[in-house]
Order: sequence, then structure tokens, then C-alpha cells
Amino acid sequence: MMGVVEWVFVAMCAVGALATIRAWRRPPSDRLHCVDAIVPAYNEGPCLAHALEQLLRNRYIARVICVNDGSTDDTAQILDELAARSEGRLIAIHQANTGKGGALMHGLQHATAGVVFLTDADTHVPPDSDGLGHMLAEIERGAHAVGGIPSSHLVRAGWLPHVRATVKLPMIVIKRTFQQWLGGAPFIVSGACGMFRTDVLRRHGFSDRTRVEDLDLTWTLVAHGYKVRQANRCIVYPQECASLREEWRRWRRWIVGYAVCMRLHRRLLLTRFGLLSILPMAWVVVIGIVGYAIAWPQAVASHAGAHGIAIALFPLPWIAAVSVLGTISALHHRNAWLVVLAPLAVLYVLLSYAIWILHGVRGLITGREPARDKPTRVAHVVE
Repeated sequence: MMGVVEWVFVAMCAVGALATIRAWRRPPSDRLHCVDAIVPAYNEGPCLAHALEQLLRNRYIARVICVNDGSTDDTAQILDELAARSEGRLIAIHQANTGKGGALMHGLQHATAGVVFLTDADTHVPPDSDGLGHMLAEIERGAHAVGGIPSSHLVRAGWLPHVRATVKLPMIVIKRTFQQWLGGAPFIVSGACGMFRTDVLRRHGFSDRTRVEDLDLTWTLVAHGYKVRQANRCIVYPQECASLREEWRRWRRWIVGYAVCMRLHRRLLLTRFGLLSILPMAWVVVIGIVGYAIAWPQAVASHAGAHGIAIALFPLPWIAAVSVLGTISALHHRNAWLVVLAPLAVLYVLLSYAIWILHGVRGLITGREPARDKPTRVAHVVE
């Protein structure tokens, strides 16, 4: 008999699929060269040129504003060289290090377009895609902020980014579509792929009071009654962490930042958005930890040794669910290995549970966050 968790998952998949199919028929905006892109950059030398060049080639982008946030590598030199040959379309800004929120807000001062697109310097935004056009169409339909889908950049990536990619794209689509349907807005407008009305962002901008400035801003906009929407047809490709050490630090920042944001926005928790978009992300963790605490000893006791551990780590419902997600990801990335690697995504489930137990609860109680760690950047090559 299929359990409650499996039924909930199937329902979420169905809603996500229906919403995506419905949105697929909507055309992108036909307004070209009307969006300013803002890119914060701190020690992004290996990947900065590629990211900026792709944005300059995008037909929806009018200008690119890049803020060098006190980099100590060759970011400043690369930025100035690109700006010199951009014919005024790339605005280079240099400042002392303030943090990502401060860099974004400094860049916003130079925006002249009515709409801005925010992304990261490690993120590949396909220049020949209509993704930004679909985000812009949501703005034209009345949205004040629109989130896209940050997938995974896999060209020349190692095994760990491939494991991450097996479920990342379909799960983000499913979760944020479901959150918008039930809670009225997606959980977050990601810093890697977000579009905003310029006047709204100037009125309620980013801050560096948390290490998850994009989550903080999203919840602030929802609390003030702004319309936040999701555009599943805009997919971008950030670099993934290449080591477990860097992955641990990144997930620790995300999870503790989420816990701190719940403290900062506690008045939002009992609203429709809080109950149906914010809190379920924590409820799933609680249910998962309790479920594992019950199921693992039973599985290990029923099946001796390594067999019992394997049964506990890879139950059949898990393998079935992630195989479906892995197939979707494999088709999107054109990489059959993602189907094979999909069961290993349990690593990220265990990672998140461990971080919640060791750091998340403490962050929720104290409001303190770890320092922001920067993952290693590599040359951004797209074949």
C-alpha cells in the first residue's frame, strides 16, 4: 500500500506537470532589449567573461551592470577589458567589499530600465533561449518579481554535480509550482535567476542581514503584498560544488539562513504563504528525520549487515521516485548517466538532515549564521 508521503509526492508531481503544461502554451514577451542585468562579482575570474558575454548576447538584455565587490583576483582586470569593448553596454563598477546584497544595490543605482534581471557570475544564461522573455511576460501580466529555475552546469563537471543534477531541476519545478498554487507565491526568487520591477526593488531592496539575501527579499515582498511568480521556462545553469566539503558549507548557509529568516519573518509564518510555502519545507525535514529514525533500525534488524544498510538507504519507493526525476533530468541535460546516479541523491537528503540537526535548530534559536564561504570557481566552458 502506497504511504501518505508517496501520495503527496505524486500529487505534487501532477500539479507541477499540469501547471507547466499550461504555462508552456503562453508565448514569451516580444519586448526586446528592455531589461538591465545586474551581476555581483567577487573573485569570479575563471568564469566571469563567459557569464557576461552570454548576457550581452541575450536579445532581452539592454545593458549589463557588473559590480566588482572588492575582488582580490583578476576579476577587475577582466571586467574592465570586457567593458572597454562592449560599446557602452557593459557597465563596470568597482567597490570595496560589502557583501552580495550591497553589491546588488550599488548596481541597481545604475539601472535605467524598468525591469532588472539578477544573476550570478558563475551562471550560464543561454543567450538564444526565450527564458528571459517568459519571465518578462509574467511581469507584463502584473507580477512584481519572477523566479526562474537554477539547474546545474555539467560540462566537464565531476560526479558530485551530476548526482545533484539528477533531481534538482524537476524538484525545483514541482516544489515552487506547488508553493505558488497553494501558498500564493514560490518559496524563493533565486539570486541566480530573478527578475524584478526596478521601482519595487529600489523600494524593498537586498540587505546583508542574512547570508540568504534572496530568500529574505522574497519573503519581504510577499509580506508587503507584492505579486511574486514563477517562470518554469526560464532555466539557467550555475556551477555546482565539486567537493563534499564545499557542498556541506553551501547547504549549511542555505539551511541556517532559512532558519534565521523564519525568525526575521515570524509574523509571516501564520499567513497562507507561511503555512503552505514556508513551513512545509521544515515539516518535510521533521517527518523525514523521524521516518528514518524508525525505518533504519527496522531495516538493519530485518536484513543483516550491508544488505540491511542498503535497504535502509535505498528503499524501493525512493528508487522509483528518483528514477522518474532522474529520467526527466537526463532528457533535459541529454545525459543518460543521470538516471543511473539518481538513487545517490539520497546523499543530499542525509546532508540536509544532518545540517538541520547540527546547525539549523541552533540558527533558529539564536539567529546566528556561519560566514559565507565561496565555492571554487572553474572556467565556464559550454560545448
